Amino acid sequence: MKIFERFTLWVILASATLTVMAGTIIAPVLNLLREGLGVDPTSAGLIITTHALFMALFSPLIGNLIDRMGVKKPFVFGLVLYGLAGGSGLFIKSYWVMIVSRAIFGIAVAAIAISIAVTILNLYKGVERNKIMGWRGIATNFGGIIWPLIGGFLGGFSWHLPFAVYFLGIPLGFFALVTMPETHGEKTQDTGSVLKVFRTKPVLFVIYGLLFLTMTFLFTIMVFLPPMLETIGISNPFYISMFLAVAPLSAGLTSVMYGKIKSRLSYKMIFIIALSLWTVGFTAISQTSYGVIIAASAALFGVGQGMAIPATMVWAG
Repeated sequence: MKIFERFTLWVILASATLTVMAGTIIAPVLNLLREGLGVDPTSAGLIITTHALFMALFSPLIGNLIDRMGVKKPFVFGLVLYGLAGGSGLFIKSYWVMIVSRAIFGIAVAAIAISIAVTILNLYKGVERNKIMGWRGIATNFGGIIWPLIGGFLGGFSWHLPFAVYFLGIPLGFFALVTMPETHGEKTQDTGSVLKVFRTKPVLFVIYGLLFLTMTFLFTIMVFLPPMLETIGISNPFYISMFLAVAPLSAGLTSVMYGKIKSRLSYKMIFIIALSLWTVGFTAISQTSYGVIIAASAALFGVGQGMAIPATMVWAG
């Protein structure tokens, strides 16, 4: 692999960790955010979830933009905007200004996520593509573990400090500008073709429904776990970050074993087990006041996620 190809790969993998960092880096300081901005827990939760809404709203537009002008410019723009909009939280003291910045931030996350997927599909083929996709998954899981811990550590000094980590998007944007080749994806299907696919393969509704459910549960943990831990006397941001890192750690370990799991279980059985683990985990969390049980419940969610997401992706393919 040539040196520029290596740099391109490192930019892709580093950028992949930014997508999961979007919410996890500030989740440990959610309680401090609530106090610092003078809002209720629900309003504080919107600081974490707003970017996801705007990511979903703008993803189709960004996809069309990439089809027209290639992936490099939207990718670089997304990384720089990620740094500016996300990092602005370091200075913001108004709740509604924070929400606006998170909305803009969501557009940046959408640009990065879609650009990464298109870049991998365009630059790599066959076995190498599968290998890079695997590395991307590892990078994402690693980010889900390390970013909450960094956010929790910085949050011990100030709730503003975790936002400074978002500035990493700016130098990454520069590296992407210098090292990444321009690529153009295949022309996407029109709306009629997409609707036809869903009509001929109704199982896709189940697949995307499962993905939606998984993401909903993930954001539920990020939003509600910090206040819950506070009620049982765990308020230090770093300790909270350790609880938040349990789910992605167990998800990562499980996804590594997905090949062996799938060789023994059908898709149906995998999803039944995942849903059962989620049910047990969330039921236990709602009924306990012990940190050990909360951590174990988060681990159960992570195991279910580590089984369900790879199965859903392969099934969709």
